[in-house]
Amino acid sequence: MFSALSKTIAAGIIAAALVSCGDSAADGARALYGQSEAAIAQGRYAEAIELLDTLNSRYYEQTEVRREALGLRARAMEGIAIDSIQVLDGELAQWTMTVQELEPQFRHVPAPAPGMDGYWLPTGVDEHVMGATGVQARVSDEGYLYIVANVQGRKIGIRALRLCDGADQCVSADISPARVITVRGSESASFSPEEIGEFGPWLASHPGASKLVIVGSRGDANVRLTPALRNEISRCAAYSTAILSQRSATIRREKFERMLATARDQIANFAIPEQQQ
Repeated sequence: MFSALSKTIAAGIIAAALVSCGDSAADGARALYGQSEAAIAQGRYAEAIELLDTLNSRYYEQTEVRREALGLRARAMEGIAIDSIQVLDGELAQWTMTVQELEPQFRHVPAPAPGMDGYWLPTGVDEHVMGATGVQARVSDEGYLYIVANVQGRKIGIRALRLCDGADQCVSADISPARVITVRGSESASFSPEEIGEFGPWLASHPGASKLVIVGSRGDANVRLTPALRNEISRCAAYSTAILSQRSATIRREKFERMLATARDQIANFAIPEQQQ
């Protein structure tokens, strides 16, 4: 009998504990819900999402609260989307204005042959200057900055470009020998945006730079970095940055527009506790 009574008492203690734990879990879930709701009311949408994530993972068994939290999450996502769109509207307007200011300073060079791409050059720059040893900055039709290097009458195995300001240097990434084109004893190669990505900012911070080196595996070719050439590279870098930044802002804004539409669909579909009361 003692054994049976002990078992009964133990079962009661366990049941009470389970009820207590259940109440505690419900209270904890509701507390997180309330904190998230308060964060949304104060415009702290990212914090609200973090609180809802905690609610979802910590109180997985609280299905009713978690279901209600879906509508709350949609409100937080709506707030994030609206705030982000407002910021991007300003960013997009700024870069659009910059593109419009720079565009008249460039002219388009059509593709020289089928299968090749056209590009943009600063006005006053001749696309035919590459008949001598030198470099030319260009902006592709997609808005990317690239630099064409040419070594006339020599085969140095073009490998990289190096800007020099005394002992301070900025060096491009190395290119593959397969990228080097040889015609009648002369070499030329194009350097992609990724390979010369630091050139624009470096030139802006080194106004005294006056030397550019076409680095080769079998020797180098020096190019005088004249004020005109510096200006051409800097203008192309600025134009490329403006085009790509405008495109990036447009794409990100479209992403948040989709987020906003999704959030508002979810708000319409999920019951919000205040609407149920």
